[in-house]
Amino acid sequence: MTHKGHAAHNEKACDFLLDSGRFNDWVVTTAFYSALHYVCHELFPLEQNGVAYDCFDRYYRALYKSNGSTKTKHAVIISLLKLYLYPAITFYRPLFDECMKARYLNYRVSNTIATKARNDLERLKRQLSK
Repeated sequence: MTHKGHAAHNEKACDFLLDSGRFNDWVVTTAFYSALHYVCHELFPLEQNGVAYDCFDRYYRALYKSNGSTKTKHAVIISLLKLYLYPAITFYRPLFDECMKARYLNYRVSNTIATKARNDLERLKRQLSK
């Protein structure tokens, strides 16, 4: 499945969960992971310093993992957004933060936060051209 296909799949799950009014932690999580895949689709293929990378995983392996970096994939994506898609960071970063809270700190997420996550996903998509 392509990044865009994976993003659309997660977005449909997000909508289903939001409509159900239950599992708001998963609304936020699916909104974030949809955003992540939309962003990867937008960023890649990427040429940087004369080297072409067809996908994020190859980029990450070549520039971070192979050098023993402790920078997480999420941090690298945020760095790439700052460089290449700065307006999208306005919506991506809150999705990331809310997802981490929902998944790792407290699964209880309000309807307001869940709806905001879905809206942020939609706003992020408007920043993308592919």
